[in-house]
Order: sequence, then C-alpha cells, then structure tokens
Amino acid sequence: MKKILFFSPYFHPYISGITVYPLQILTYLAHKHTITVLTFPHTNDLKPEEVINNITIKRMPFLFRISKGFISPQSLIFFLKEVRNHDVVLLNIPNFEGLFLAIIAKIYRKKIITIFHCEVYLGKNIVLRVINAFLNTSVYVQLFLSDTIVAYPDYINSLLVYKYISHKIHYSLPPIKKLSIDKKALTTFKKIKGNTIWIGFVGRIAREKGLEYLIDAARRLKIENRQIKLMFVGPYGDDVSGEKSYFFLIKKLLTDYGIAHEFLGNISDEVLGSFYKSIDVLVLPSINKTEAFGMVQAEAMMLGTPIIASDQAGVKLPVKLTHMGISVNPRDTQQFVNALYKVIIQKDVYSNEKLIQKTHTIFSQKPVFNLYEELVV
Repeated sequence: MKKILFFSPYFHPYISGITVYPLQILTYLAHKHTITVLTFPHTNDLKPEEVINNITIKRMPFLFRISKGFISPQSLIFFLKEVRNHDVVLLNIPNFEGLFLAIIAKIYRKKIITIFHCEVYLGKNIVLRVINAFLNTSVYVQLFLSDTIVAYPDYINSLLVYKYISHKIHYSLPPIKKLSIDKKALTTFKKIKGNTIWIGFVGRIAREKGLEYLIDAARRLKIENRQIKLMFVGPYGDDVSGEKSYFFLIKKLLTDYGIAHEFLGNISDEVLGSFYKSIDVLVLPSINKTEAFGMVQAEAMMLGTPIIASDQAGVKLPVKLTHMGISVNPRDTQQFVNALYKVIIQKDVYSNEKLIQKTHTIFSQKPVFNLYEELVV
C-alpha cells in the first residue's frame, strides 16, 4: 500500500474534465492505497477538510486569486508537511502552484507522476499574456521534474518541449464510464422536445469553448422548417471562475439572434445520460489549446449520440478514433453549419450499433486504471 499525495488547484465538487478524470482515478486507487488531496476552496462554503470516496481532501487557504490561479504562500507549509508523509506525488496539470510542490518532492526524492491535460490560453491582452507565460513555464518545469507523465495521445505531441520529455510519457485515454439513464427524465426531455432539433453542449460556459461560433452556426442552420434549440448543461456565471462576463456575452448573443435555448446547469449523471439520449448532436466548438480532449464526447458516443468537434489537437481524437461524428476547423461557422446539417440528416451513418460497440471498447476504463496502479507501486 502506498501513500499518494495528489495536488490540483481545483478539485471536486468543481466540475471540469481536469477534475472529473482524476476523481475517478483516485477513487479507484483508494481501494488499495491511502490518498490525500491538496487543493484550494474555489467557493467559500467548502470545508477545510473532508473525506469523499475514501479520499482525504485538504483545502489550503490563499491570499487572493490572479485570473484562475491562487496566490498562497501558506501552501508551502502544507507541501512540506505532506510530501514527507507520502510515497508518491501526483500532479494535475495545468497549474502554476504545483511547481513548488514538484521542487519539494524532488528534494525529498519522492516519485512524481503527472497527469497532463493541456496548456492554458487565458486571452490576448498584455496582462493575461504575461500570466499565461508564467503559468505555462511552470507547467513545462513540472513536466521536466516528473518521473512519469500520463497524457492523451495526440495533444502532448504538439508541445514545443515534447522531444525533451517524450521518453517518460505514457499515453492513455481518460477513464470514461457509461452513464445510466433516468427513464423519467428521458420521457420528460422527449415530451418537451417534440419535433424540435436539440443541439447539445456539455461543459463550463467559458471562453475557450467557442460557444459564439456554435450560436452563429445555429442561427444559420435550416432543416425542414424545424425549430433549432440549443441546450446547455454545465456550470455557468458565478459557478465558473473568471467567466461571468463571457456568460453574459453568450446570453446576449442568444437573445439578439432570437435562438431558442435553455441552460440546465449541473445535473446528475443519470439525468445527463438521459440528456445525451435526447439531443440530436453534441457539439464542442473549442477554439484554443485549453481544451485537450472533451470527455463529454466519449460519454455521449457511448449512448449513441454523434459529435461535432473542433479539428484541433486532442479535441479531434474521439471522433478520429470512433468515426461517430465530424471534426471541423475552429471558428469556421460555415463548416459547423454544414457538419450539423449532415450529422442530423444522416444520423444513422454516425450512430449505429457497430460504432457504439466500438466506442465502448475504445474507452474501456480498465486499461487506464491498470496503468495508474502500475505507476504508483
């Protein structure tokens, strides 16, 4: 049995691919190992310490935030104390703060395993560019200090530092579970939907998602005089750090264009499964490298829902592996319109039993769980 120390600035109950993925890994490892999570309280109502799924979560205090990062000199005390009491340090990247933990772990000669999700792109103005440079520099140093890196196929190969770290990379898809279906919710969704075409989006309402391009495509899409409705699932507004103004922009665009829409917020896994079964297509119009994979794509595919995703490193991988959808150039509204029309009209081409079974095989959880079990011992 190993004592594993995991660090991520954001963690459960924060909803994002970079939190959902490690929660599944840690829950699996907690059956045999002792797991401690160091993180920060992203909302004021979170407890300083609690146990979830046999995982001890310790939320460190901080002075203030810069963009989505936490400035916390106090974290050094936690890092020093916990590193000495653990065998393995597991870093969740991207982050800035983990650099100090990685250095301390190296000094104490602890094994460092890194889950690499993506780089971060915060924006174009000079202040955000400076923050971005410091953040990604920290990411690169953490990768160099790591003994092992677990990363998605395709994405990490595009990094400038790839050739210097390629020898310690283990490629792995994220663990995807097939969601169960809430039959009552499914019946309700189908009744409300009627003959309307539902175009779905699942994720945080955040700038890197490129939702303005999805909205522009939806207003141009015409299919047999049927109404188009955009359905959003996931946190938005105050529930997404640093993205409140972007949510207001998206709301304004939807209102100005007169596009039917609904924000469902966070929903249970069972209702999410029903949502996937109800929509005609799931769209990920991501526009920069902050989006690395999109686990929601695989979740939807496993329930038979086709995908349209941006053709960029990482994000295009699920479609490439399964053929259950179409990849289009980021920000290319007309390509999104054409792809939406094609997938909705010819849904049986992109969603049939053969493809769904193939998807289940590709995204089996067992290989990734086995990989982490081997790496920590």
